Amino acid sequence: MKAGGVMEYRILGPLEVFHAGSLLDVGGPRHRKLLAVLLVNAGEVVSSERLIDALWGEAPPNSAPSMLHVRISEIRNALRSGRVDRNAGIVTQHPGYQLQVGVDELDSRRFERLAGAGRQALASGDDVKASAKLREALALWRGPPLGEVADEPFAQGEIARLEALRLQVLEDRLEADLALGHPGDAVVELEALVAEHPLRERFWCQLMLAQYRAGRQGDALQTYQAVRALLVERLGVEPGSELQRLHAAILDQDRALELLTPVAGEPPNNLPRQLASFIGREWELTEIWELLQRGRLVTLVGVGGAGKSRLALEAATKSLVEFPGGTWLVELASLTQPGLVVQTVASVLGVREHPERPLMDLVAEHLRTAKALLVLDNCEHLIDEVALLARRLLQSCARLSILATGRERLGITGEMLRPVSGLALPEPGADEVSEVGHADASRLLVERAATVRPGFRLEDRTVGAVAQICRQLDGLPLAIELAAARVNALEVDQIAARLDDRFRLLDHGERTALPRHRTLRAVVDWSYGLLSTAERRLFDRAAVFIGGFTLAAAEAVCAEADEDEDEDTVPSLIARLVDKSLILSERTRAGGRYRMLETLRMYGLERLGERGETARVRDRHAAYYLSVAEVAGEALRGPEQAAWLSRVEAEHGNFRAALQWSLERGAAEVAARLAGSLYALWDLHGYYSEGRGWLAQVLAAGDQLPAAVRARALLGSATLAVIQGDLEQAAGACEEAAALCQQAGDPAGLAHALQYLGLGAIFADELDSAVALLEESRTNAQIAGNRWLEAWALMFLAAAALARGAYGEAADLASACEVALLPVGDAECMAWALAAGAIANLASGNHIGAIAPLREALDTFQGLGALWGLSLGLFVTAQSAGARGDPRAQAVLLGASERLRLSVGAGQLPFIAVWLDAAITAGRAALGGEAFDRAWRAGQELPLDAALAEAMRELDAVTRSGSVPS
Repeated sequence: MKAGGVMEYRILGPLEVFHAGSLLDVGGPRHRKLLAVLLVNAGEVVSSERLIDALWGEAPPNSAPSMLHVRISEIRNALRSGRVDRNAGIVTQHPGYQLQVGVDELDSRRFERLAGAGRQALASGDDVKASAKLREALALWRGPPLGEVADEPFAQGEIARLEALRLQVLEDRLEADLALGHPGDAVVELEALVAEHPLRERFWCQLMLAQYRAGRQGDALQTYQAVRALLVERLGVEPGSELQRLHAAILDQDRALELLTPVAGEPPNNLPRQLASFIGREWELTEIWELLQRGRLVTLVGVGGAGKSRLALEAATKSLVEFPGGTWLVELASLTQPGLVVQTVASVLGVREHPERPLMDLVAEHLRTAKALLVLDNCEHLIDEVALLARRLLQSCARLSILATGRERLGITGEMLRPVSGLALPEPGADEVSEVGHADASRLLVERAATVRPGFRLEDRTVGAVAQICRQLDGLPLAIELAAARVNALEVDQIAARLDDRFRLLDHGERTALPRHRTLRAVVDWSYGLLSTAERRLFDRAAVFIGGFTLAAAEAVCAEADEDEDEDTVPSLIARLVDKSLILSERTRAGGRYRMLETLRMYGLERLGERGETARVRDRHAAYYLSVAEVAGEALRGPEQAAWLSRVEAEHGNFRAALQWSLERGAAEVAARLAGSLYALWDLHGYYSEGRGWLAQVLAAGDQLPAAVRARALLGSATLAVIQGDLEQAAGACEEAAALCQQAGDPAGLAHALQYLGLGAIFADELDSAVALLEESRTNAQIAGNRWLEAWALMFLAAAALARGAYGEAADLASACEVALLPVGDAECMAWALAAGAIANLASGNHIGAIAPLREALDTFQGLGALWGLSLGLFVTAQSAGARGDPRAQAVLLGASERLRLSVGAGQLPFIAVWLDAAITAGRAALGGEAFDRAWRAGQELPLDAALAEAMRELDAVTRSGSVPS
């Protein structure tokens, strides 16, 4: 399954993998060799033994199976940006792995498909189509196939097969070209080919025929003598029957050798020649071409400035040979009055009016038998009229195809849509020249900037700003070109810093462009001007959402109870805005969502301000997300924790916006209730510093907050602070919260405060105090009848027992915690209890008994995205590797664990720190300092998925062995 773009694997040249036009870094030489083996056998299961043999030959290291698994995990991680499935297309299947490749995702398979289509067209006498298909196939070749592994045994058979097929396709293409004319051009190419492949008689035949048709009969006869001498000298044989027949026909000047079909020129068209290069979008062009093969009406839809017109022109230009009846561009943007569409099409086609016949009939008659393409550009303001024209022509003209562009679809049966959005962006976090430079949006910005500032290029000092501009402008080509035009006066970092005021900054485009394409504001003004009053109102209000929104959110925030009941409903208005490409519809793990491009969102906010509605709509936005947060705050403690985490994470941008607005408005209670409900998200997903920052701001309101609201915010602040090891701040917050809960007679709140005082005491290595506080917390939880709080108290008591070395007691407490959780269903607490039980078993020597709970804990933490929990799980697995006698695996996992813990700013429990120090000392002694450091660094460089795969391999190793050396 693909997401966000198309995967493309290339082996017809150096190995490359692209996603949505961006080159992916698949790793080092071994990764590339491994991927090459899987690609050569795409769709087939390749055994681990074959893969190991390809990587290490006849003398693989003992760790080869584990290292192979790591390499597979790393390749999966590299490919995952292009796929939503967990395996990223590489499926583990006994006895090895299978790379699943979709239709046309592998260039060699696409080459074979095009070659077959070309050969079929050649056999049927359609030389134009044959030449086009075969040229398209050969264009996929970038050099020797699988060049970097050409010497490897696994590649040589496939290389030989592909090279042989390429020569056959080349012969077929030359045959088609000779049938179409231009023999002089063919002679030059064929002279080089017979020199390179002197024993391929078909090339010699084609060279003789090309020479004869070019009026060079003598040269053709000399060519025959040359090939005859070569074959006799090298092989001792006479030329084949085809060469001999051609030689005889040339001697007889047989008229059958003459070119009977007219010399093919470029099919008739009125497509303009472009002044600037077309960048990227290779896959979009391919998809449009394929849509035109499958259907007769293809509509490119997208927001203004997305590059629909240029993409349509490029697609039409590349498809000229497919439409011998002509390719005609009909530009509708300049039409301001209805009723002129048919006249405009007729004028382009050269169809004259008749006093007694409708012009539509004349246009249809003109196109009735022609295999032609009409490009109807910029249809949105004349959508009904264009739809009627298109339907009539397609019904009347069986061989006609139409490629339309606009903000919305035409709405005709059989219409095939191709949404057009921004160019491919640099990957999130990419800041290297090589990473940013591969993205199409970056390439466009750099190339266009160089035209106004010669010498401009992507380098270390510009790469960050270039990536920022491309992302903030959503990859929209027009916006990027407008930004590039400013490089003559401003540095790119200055442009990036001023994009909050983008409509005034990007106000200078090409003078000859249509007025609505000269500035960024004019582009959006045009789309906005085509909306109804109700559509504009919803568009403006929807601009308050950050990072997308659900239908329920739109209904709560954008609708008004006092508005005219006859007005369109929010769902219908959103559907129309989606149709007009002003709102994007998306499917996510959390369900259906809608999103606005940032440029459109900023425009909508301006309009909302002009309406005087900003404060009222933002208040409604904050109120809605407060209700969501408070429901989530409770749901995150129950059996639907994972689902609610996904939903809350999806709304994180909106929660941030609601918090910021509430603080700016002085709505301290709303902000405090929001923050007090969100700390579970900040805890689980590692937003500790951010969460503490929000909570500090809301707590600064002091006495403005009701006691219960303040207590909840204090408990959230304490939770995040203690995890980060800020024990003084955590203790102060817990003590104040405890006092407020005691005053209010709230035993549940008091239990919660005492828990985090107890956890702080464990972090401070004050274990007796910790046990006393946690026992008191457990008592208050029982008084409140709150099993969730009781379970967490037991969990923290188990941690205190581990810290004291009371491993049997820790195991019992962890088991009691699991029992208490059964009616509650809190997956996170269950995972911590399982991890505590695993640590207790491991520390007491029951290594096998630690494996199952540790595996389940890791799986649960991974499903929740609980990063601190995952770091602990990796640490415990490292201890298992050490106990098994594998210090290198232990060092790798320790490095991965520490990198993850430090990346979220989590503190370290003292007893874990002691164990870590001991493991490092033992590991350095066993491996030597340099080898240990290498293994540690290798672990720190592992992506999280690869680190977890390494952990699972370790647990599998213990399970297979059935025991661990003592």
